[in-house]
Amino acid sequence: MTVSIPTISERLRERTALLAANPAAVIDRVYEMLMGMEGYKTLAASVKKDISASIDFSARLWFQSLLSGNLPSADDMEHFQEFGRRRVHQRVPLQAVLRAFRLGSREIWRAYIELGENDRTLVDELLFSISPYLFDYFDVMAQDITQSYLEEQYQQARWRAALSHQLYSIVFHSPDDYAGFRETAEALGIDSTAPRVALAVDIDLSTHTSYERERELDRIALASARHLSAAPDDLVRAWHRGRMILWVPCVRGDSINRTDRQTTERANAIIGAIREIRGIGIGLMNEGASGWSASVDEAIRALDFASKEQSQPHVATYSSILIEECARLSSNARRYLVSLLEQLSHEPELVTTLQTYFEQGQRRGQSATALGIHPNTLDYRIERIQTLLGASLNDVGWIAKLDIALKLRGAAR
Repeated sequence: MTVSIPTISERLRERTALLAANPAAVIDRVYEMLMGMEGYKTLAASVKKDISASIDFSARLWFQSLLSGNLPSADDMEHFQEFGRRRVHQRVPLQAVLRAFRLGSREIWRAYIELGENDRTLVDELLFSISPYLFDYFDVMAQDITQSYLEEQYQQARWRAALSHQLYSIVFHSPDDYAGFRETAEALGIDSTAPRVALAVDIDLSTHTSYERERELDRIALASARHLSAAPDDLVRAWHRGRMILWVPCVRGDSINRTDRQTTERANAIIGAIREIRGIGIGLMNEGASGWSASVDEAIRALDFASKEQSQPHVATYSSILIEECARLSSNARRYLVSLLEQLSHEPELVTTLQTYFEQGQRRGQSATALGIHPNTLDYRIERIQTLLGASLNDVGWIAKLDIALKLRGAAR
């Protein structure tokens, strides 16, 4: 600090000593104004107490500098800078911290104006000596605490990035590490037991550098948080298999179906608002490292499955392919379902007819029109399918089996 401290008169020294001995009026006014400001009024009681202590300390440093003719010591400045570092972790915005300094300097100056009103002999000294020093002093102190705040913010960002990387590594590579997942999540301020649903977001970032990509992902994640009705800090983001992954917190105790429907609605709002997004896959709600990992796999699978048929931005849910996925993962079930269509493969038009019949909601007239054939021809083909398979297309069980068989066939193409 290179600010020049003015030599004050004995009369002003006496008045300053009285203010220094009892700065409560100044401190209380500053504190009251801060607690009505954004960034301060919703803080916890313990944080508000710490802020009150910092106002008191800062005011006393000012009075001490005038009375002693010395700038704050290295120990005093370290104590002062610690307040700035703590504000980062208390989530007080830097703008609010600097606003506090402006209010503090203004209230101290108001206290000195009141001295001048009662003692006109002090007016010139206050105006020409004290006011320039006061504004220079608080300007330098504000610069100092800004530097401390930004340095701590940078360190915190690096620390969080390292922890986040550790969390992703556990989820994707060691999902059975329950203790590691819990400890890492809690260090990041994340409830490891709360359910979450994974979104796999397909974004075209092919022309972006790695630095530009991170900025773009931050922007899209922030915009997505608004549509997901989630605070940005509540979203957990990763980049996995060429997609941005967002783990979205869910309401504890809510049903999987309700969460799936609500998330789908919100994802559609994201698609409509952010033009860079080509598609969003949605997994099922789950919890724990293995649950997070499973939800990501489901979201990516849903996105990949839908992308084969979609050319426009779209939302794909794992719940919509759940049954065929279960069949696909069971080798015996898959073999059985595939064999159904194999029995029709010698007459290819039968598979096409069955596919169209289901696509048209089993409406015979519409199906015949879509196929460009006479309704009687359609009836013959349906009877032929039923004969070859020993099936009834009026039976819900057969309809479900053949529908899944056709979907598995489509996914295999």
